[in-house]
Amino acid sequence: MNKQDKRVSQAGIGLGAIALSVLSQTVMAHGFMEFPKARQAICQAQGGYWWPDDGSNIPNLACRAAFLESGHVQFIQEHEFAANTPDYNNQAAVEKNIPNGTLCAAGSHEKRGMNLPSEHWQRTEVTPNAQNELAIRFRATTPHNPSFWKFYISKPTFNPSVDTLGWQDVELVTEVGNVDFVKDPDGKRFYEMKVSIPQDRVGDAILYTRWQRNDVVGEGFYNCSDVTIVRDSGPVTWTSAGYFVKQGQNAKATDTVWARVFDGTGKEIVSKSIKITPQNEASWQQLLADELNLDHANTVQVGVRQANGNIVFDGQNVLSNEVFVSNANYTYNLSIQVQAPNTAPKIHKPDPFILDESTTAKLHVHAFDDEQQALIYQWQVPSPLTFTGTGATIDVTAPVVDGDTSYSITVTVSDGELSTSAVVPVTVKSTGIPQLPAWSASKTYVAGDKVAHENINYQAKWWNVGEEPGTAQVWKKL
Repeated sequence: MNKQDKRVSQAGIGLGAIALSVLSQTVMAHGFMEFPKARQAICQAQGGYWWPDDGSNIPNLACRAAFLESGHVQFIQEHEFAANTPDYNNQAAVEKNIPNGTLCAAGSHEKRGMNLPSEHWQRTEVTPNAQNELAIRFRATTPHNPSFWKFYISKPTFNPSVDTLGWQDVELVTEVGNVDFVKDPDGKRFYEMKVSIPQDRVGDAILYTRWQRNDVVGEGFYNCSDVTIVRDSGPVTWTSAGYFVKQGQNAKATDTVWARVFDGTGKEIVSKSIKITPQNEASWQQLLADELNLDHANTVQVGVRQANGNIVFDGQNVLSNEVFVSNANYTYNLSIQVQAPNTAPKIHKPDPFILDESTTAKLHVHAFDDEQQALIYQWQVPSPLTFTGTGATIDVTAPVVDGDTSYSITVTVSDGELSTSAVVPVTVKSTGIPQLPAWSASKTYVAGDKVAHENINYQAKWWNVGEEPGTAQVWKKL
């Protein structure tokens, strides 16, 4: 067959190509709720799920029941509780993709154990600050920007011990747009935000987190965190854990200062950072202390103890301020993290990109940079492939080919100083569909004549003129 007889069909977006080139990115690590910790992350950390098969070595009864329901995948993929919703700004589409009863598993059947109601889910005790906000941390094993966030809390009528979570059981309490991630002194990446907690809420609840990427497939991450909301628990016996800032701890612009509190086992229970800029270089101590005193008021207080027992920050004599903790076994550490040398962006290895000839499909690559949030993308697309668009996602149009044909597209990502390149393997599939003459309203056709109209081939059943294919019985679809 002559290739010039093949039909050229420009599809707006080749969904098949999107699926083959992008959807498999969900196997990469992404993230989970660190505080308050997500269900699956608690189960993973406690372990015991490799042996024996009856799960009897799993210490938490809720995690054990989840294991018996759907195995260990839900634990080892703690950072991959994700679902793809291309129409991700449409809440109805999100809820259809993640039906009631599947919210804690992000709609995944293989992670369905996380949906089980139980009185044994380990709950994190959380205390909203004086502004009814809760400081949260989301561990980003792979950061995604741009993205946005939605936080929900289960309604007071919901009982996590016996009820399976549905959309009707949660209320939206906080929405956050794109935020930058931070990298702590241990090299771990986090997103840090504050979530509003209704003033009248106290007791057990589920904090439900949605982290939504702005990308072509609409990948979003969904986590359930079991919490017990407590308010001011009364008088605290404060014990000094040392001075807030020591002599010689001088931070300069571009540094990051970290204040951390650890419990008696060495587990980090408070982590607060501040990025030093020319604007706050002279006041960062006060700003950091204010954040600690507000967000962790029941655990830590920074200041000078007064005669009446109150702890008040002394902004005039910064070195006189101490860190007081609610447990004598707690320890405190303040470190100044010097800005690391700039590193090149990191590009995830692109999946093979496959599309049919004469179609257009979206090609997306994911990259991030520890020092710079704004990245520059440059694409090298060989002829006869063509493309439109800029940034991380472009539209690629395939030519007519005689048979399945391979190409290579190169993308270079730069932070303005350093760059990284990656090659995307491309396969254009031959469809073998013949192209026919376009139908003409003024032409006379007889039985057996074949035409193309609106990307569909037709054959005439009998003589006709002016009868539009697809609307008249005289034409038979091929």
